[in-house]
Amino acid sequence: MENLPVIMSGTKVVLTPACREDVPAYLRWITDPELNVFLLDYGRVFTLEQEYAWYDDVVAKAGSHHMVHLDIRLTGDQKLIGDCSLFDINYREGTAEVGILVGDKEYHSKGYGSEALYLLCRYGFDKLNLHSILLRHLSINARGDKAYRKIGFREFGCFRESIVRDGTRYDMVYMDLLESELRNPTTGAG
Repeated sequence: MENLPVIMSGTKVVLTPACREDVPAYLRWITDPELNVFLLDYGRVFTLEQEYAWYDDVVAKAGSHHMVHLDIRLTGDQKLIGDCSLFDINYREGTAEVGILVGDKEYHSKGYGSEALYLLCRYGFDKLNLHSILLRHLSINARGDKAYRKIGFREFGCFRESIVRDGTRYDMVYMDLLESELRNPTTGAG
């Protein structure tokens, strides 16, 4: 798909509205064992029908769920490589939580995820008037942790041994970001 409206634009990726026709890609990503291990829905089995129902109930009605859900696409041809969201948006307090998944593994560890996350946070601060953004991740997600820190997220605590993966316990790491701490991963500037 191409020529979708661009919500935020970077050098490598653009953020666009989510499209229902991309639901099969979302399902492929969240059921990939290499990616699923990092998700809170770990181990759950989803059908295509369930994923469409999730899209129809949550993504298509994002405003009523206090969330913004966007697709991550390549800048040139708008090839879909992932998705991201701001959720649990509290407009009064200016807070939200962020989630991101670069599902196309060809684009892992090459700066696409950190740029997408930067753009999403920039959107949250500039368009939604957020003050603070929360992020949670498993302690075994070293690649994600590096990307989060690259754009300015700071660890403020962890829920020790609170997550189980294949019989092993891991920490849930909590990070947050204020607008003044946000850094562009390409330039390092705020």
